[in-house]
Amino acid sequence: MRWILKIILFPISIVLSILIAFLSFLLGIGTAILYLLMMFCIFGAIASFLQKEVTIGIEALILGFLLSPYGIPMVGAAVIAVLTGVKEAIRSI
Repeated sequence: MRWILKIILFPISIVLSILIAFLSFLLGIGTAILYLLMMFCIFGAIASFLQKEVTIGIEALILGFLLSPYGIPMVGAAVIAVLTGVKEAIRSI
């Protein structure tokens, strides 16, 4: 009975492995692009503070934080971690 379950879960494990690899690739590229956008936001915030536009500067800093590796890319890393946990749970059966 257990071998039937393994036969059923094997394709799901392969699909999860491919999905994890693809999402990891996208996360790497996306993080690099978001890092560049974060730098533009930081420079824009500095320029806004120098021109005495404090509210725009604070908004740019918040946007820069969301684009930093601690913002949106961390959500992607958490999704990949969950999928990896599911794959390992399937593999342990």
